[in-house]
Amino acid sequence: MKSFFYGWYFKCQSDTQTFAVIPAIHQGKNGRTCSIQIITDTEVQKIAFSSENFCKRKKSLFIGKNQFGQKGIRLDIDTEDLKIKGVLKFRQMSPLKYNIMGPFVCMPFMECRHQVWSMRHLVSGKISVNKKEYLFSDDLGYWEGDEGYSFPHKYVWTQCFF
Repeated sequence: MKSFFYGWYFKCQSDTQTFAVIPAIHQGKNGRTCSIQIITDTEVQKIAFSSENFCKRKKSLFIGKNQFGQKGIRLDIDTEDLKIKGVLKFRQMSPLKYNIMGPFVCMPFMECRHQVWSMRHLVSGKISVNKKEYLFSDDLGYWEGDEGYSFPHKYVWTQCFF
């Protein structure tokens, strides 16, 4: 089987906290797996799941009990080292009017394709990560995705809110 990956990146940011999550599925030499990566101001955690836990329906991804999409994020992870639970709701999505890849979207040899689903939207809700709470009340969110057969070895990426 050919290698591939497909994943989304959600960033939620208040004046005092940042919480990001990356749900993804991967196909490599050792088979197909999926994962959820959690990124906070102080740590990065990656939880592996069997690929049978992954489901994509339109603009929603599901990994086990966890849900991701344009209406928000629902997390329910309970492992020995990591306990995450909560809901973040999204409103007022701001998609781009054009494809961020520009003319490169037409080139079939690109190893990775990038999509921006929302440059800026409102986030409200609460996520608890090992008893530390991340609270958002009409704060800012960002949502993007990547897919391909290889992630570039060298790239420049930045995202910020003004």
